Amino acid sequence: MELSQAVKDVLNSKNRVNILSTVNEKGETDVAVFGSAQLTEKGTISFVLKNTSRSLTNIKETTYASCLVLLPETEGSGLKIKGCRVYLKKDFIERSRNPVYLVERSEGEAAGWEKSFNVDRENKAEDRSTPDSYLVVFSIVEARPIVDTGQGI
Repeated sequence: MELSQAVKDVLNSKNRVNILSTVNEKGETDVAVFGSAQLTEKGTISFVLKNTSRSLTNIKETTYASCLVLLPETEGSGLKIKGCRVYLKKDFIERSRNPVYLVERSEGEAAGWEKSFNVDRENKAEDRSTPDSYLVVFSIVEARPIVDTGQGI
């Protein structure tokens, strides 16, 4: 999906709150706040999840999730929140020691993930530790406003 500039601005905002909703195979839901959401140049969004996360367990069982991205405003009176809803489809999950530092790199038409700290990289045995995090990458299937007031999302 081609993202509008308004959605990109929301997803790149430093003060955003990301609320990820997932469901397992039994239909049991989970909702959690994540600060690690990162929009990539390819228009995918990635999250770093701990291996004990209920969200990760659900994502491993099902393909889809949704994320409410909020931009709280502090000026003026009353509750003022901007943001968007993004509907997600899992692309891949990768176990990693340090997924925060994974960097997307382009190689012509192909793209890969820099795996400088990943489990899959061949390192000396003494450098290996038990990973406790996963990088989960989603395609954005659809983006919608929180409340549609014609804001161009």
